[in-house]
Amino acid sequence: MTKPKHTEFDLPRLDRRDDPRGGAIAWALLAVGVALITGTLLTVTWVVSL
Repeated sequence: MTKPKHTEFDLPRLDRRDDPRGGAIAWALLAVGVALITGTLLTVTWVVSL
């Protein structure tokens, strides 16, 4: 029988400040989240004010 090969993934870690990829992903997720929340609030405000 052959032994399974160990596969290592090089994914960014969002909880590490010294990982530039993790920091970039965290900031991108934050920006998208803020944009979605702001857009939703503006839409609701606009619809209610009609």
